[in-house]
Amino acid sequence: MIRSYCSKCKHESAGDSCDTCGRRATAASLRDVWTVSALPLADGRIWLSVLGALIAVVALMLALVFGLEALLSGNLKTAQLWAGPLPTYIFSVVPLGLMAAFLFLLWQGREMVVFILDKSGAHLQTWHEPSLIKSWARLQSADHTRDIPQPDGSVLHLAQERHMLWADVQSVRYSPGKGVIRLYHTPHCAPMVLRMPEGEYENAAAFVGKYCKNK
Repeated sequence: MIRSYCSKCKHESAGDSCDTCGRRATAASLRDVWTVSALPLADGRIWLSVLGALIAVVALMLALVFGLEALLSGNLKTAQLWAGPLPTYIFSVVPLGLMAAFLFLLWQGREMVVFILDKSGAHLQTWHEPSLIKSWARLQSADHTRDIPQPDGSVLHLAQERHMLWADVQSVRYSPGKGVIRLYHTPHCAPMVLRMPEGEYENAAAFVGKYCKNK
């Protein structure tokens, strides 16, 4: 949703005009803000990342253990070691890791992700209900100074903030069919992913395009 700030009335309004004095906002005072509710446990991207990391760990362990054994003791000893229980123990890292990931993601619960586009860049905030378990499951300390009262009277914990300045964006990838815009600081690697519900894509794409022309 496009929002604007009126310096005269000291008031933020929905849309590009002040709903108090009616004055049209300057481009610099416009923001695009939207919220996405997310459940990490149901996020397939997270599971693919976890599975990829576990497979990499297993491959590294196999290479180190059996590579060193072959180097130091020869192929016969390596074959004997492979016939033993050690490979089973190493491969068990995958199911055990997936079980641990399931518990951590389950404890994280539901979160709310707020996206903000303004004249300086793109900003992402992740919020969840204040909870020691929810914070620890995200490998974070439960810092109560980040428990912020909300306008509706509830309290939410600010778990994460991420910022990317427009000047640092090297390339942009638009995926309107998926409701996603990817902002790359380094081309093709580790983008900031802007996810949006239906109806928000057009405003967000126009806002990004304004500051990221020819990227």
